[in-house]
Amino acid sequence: MQSDLFGNVPEIVIDVHETGGKGKNAVKHLISMLDKEQITYSIQKIPIGDILGTDGVAIERKTVNDLVNTLKGSAAGVPRLTKQLDALLQYDQPYVLIENIMAIRRDPLKGCIYIPFSTKQTKGRPYFVTMERASYIHPNSLDALIESISERGIQVIRGYNALHSAGLLYGILVGDNEKRKQAGQRLPVIRTRKGLESMSDEQEFFIAGFPGINVVRARSLLERFGSPHEAILQIDDWGRIPGIGPKTIASAKKVLFSNYQIIESQPSEMEDESVEL
Repeated sequence: MQSDLFGNVPEIVIDVHETGGKGKNAVKHLISMLDKEQITYSIQKIPIGDILGTDGVAIERKTVNDLVNTLKGSAAGVPRLTKQLDALLQYDQPYVLIENIMAIRRDPLKGCIYIPFSTKQTKGRPYFVTMERASYIHPNSLDALIESISERGIQVIRGYNALHSAGLLYGILVGDNEKRKQAGQRLPVIRTRKGLESMSDEQEFFIAGFPGINVVRARSLLERFGSPHEAILQIDDWGRIPGIGPKTIASAKKVLFSNYQIIESQPSEMEDESVEL
């Protein structure tokens, strides 16, 4: 990933499509938070997810309207969502943020949900008036869709509104100072979807799977060595590519030469009693 003029490498990558429009969504609030704390980020087109962070974090942002439209247009919507979730699982820490899910009202008797779209304070009085839109999707259907996301092994983040959701995103992507100071954090890696493009795209995807190697560096490696096989054989010469240093090479060699082991983790008592969002 390219650095800026001061040598700072982005810790967060944000999809350009999330920054358009007039509305203030969670991502735009997040950008304001990052600017305030002077945290480096980049805005570009991302094939998978809407936000990428260190250590394999990938986040897809959805509003309740997005999920409702998925259910209403199940002929095309559900397969599209399934495709997005399958792609998201290529990352180590996949998340789906559901913006404003905590603000809806459920009405099982009428088989609908009420989604707030505007809140205003009354003049001269400490009261707020919230305007809602009724969407005739049964609450159980919406809950089942959200549950299916969790069952895939994707963590669901439940937000109240755009600002609250931005705070949740900030906590996952940045955390506290101690988290940011941890050594060995892997930078965001932009990965492409499997099996959708040409052989060269598949080769770039393969090489970009190494720690610290994004699509741009993978392309540079393939252009220099000619094929993934030759690139791996000459891994000690990766340092000739700008931006690839000894630590990146060491991490890639560790992946290549370490014996494969299946590690079965035993859940703790706390994990047994809690539900992870």
